[in-house]
Amino acid sequence: MSTVITAMPLTNEELSKTDKPLPLRYPASEEEYWSVAQEAEYRADYYRGEIIASMSYESEDHAEIMNELMFHLKSIYRGSNVRFGNSNRPVCIPTCGNAIFNPDGSVIQLPARFYEYQKGMRADLTPIVVFEVLSPSTRVRDLGEKLPCYKQIEGIEHILYVDGATVKVHHMQRQGDNQWLETVYTEKEAHFAINGKPIKIGDLYAGVDFEKSEDQSGK
Repeated sequence: MSTVITAMPLTNEELSKTDKPLPLRYPASEEEYWSVAQEAEYRADYYRGEIIASMSYESEDHAEIMNELMFHLKSIYRGSNVRFGNSNRPVCIPTCGNAIFNPDGSVIQLPARFYEYQKGMRADLTPIVVFEVLSPSTRVRDLGEKLPCYKQIEGIEHILYVDGATVKVHHMQRQGDNQWLETVYTEKEAHFAINGKPIKIGDLYAGVDFEKSEDQSGK
């Protein structure tokens, strides 16, 4: 068994009991990454020779935002030649050091193309939309590490970052090679468009009560 696998926690319970800040990072080969991805309960990314481990637990607000956004994306792309991926569906970005990330959601252009490490171990290469719901534990990495790689995906059209702690949506739309229109929305009445169809900011937060969340967290 790989020394990396024996050293790493493989369950969410083990991750929750570590005294190290999340996400955990372990130097590893890609072969070791795919072994961990098969064994671990949580989702793991691979970037610049490191396995990056985060708990698969998500808050109620996080789940509500994800569900609302995926509902809208499915409505927008209904009848299109696409399929939809959740946080257990990895994407591979060859131009970013063969990074392998698990976005919170994606829209995959069909016919799909894959990066296949070996039979049964593969990641999508053709997302046209990816989205992340930002949380305190993922915000810095999502914006600083993953976003530059997402922008390198061949054929990507939209990148969405939805803040889980306040009303704030980052919408990045490709305008051409290495050119992006980036807009930040902080008003619930504002709209942005995907595939020419509007999404209202307030709709994404329809099931979220920030005051209740603060009361429950003790803030």
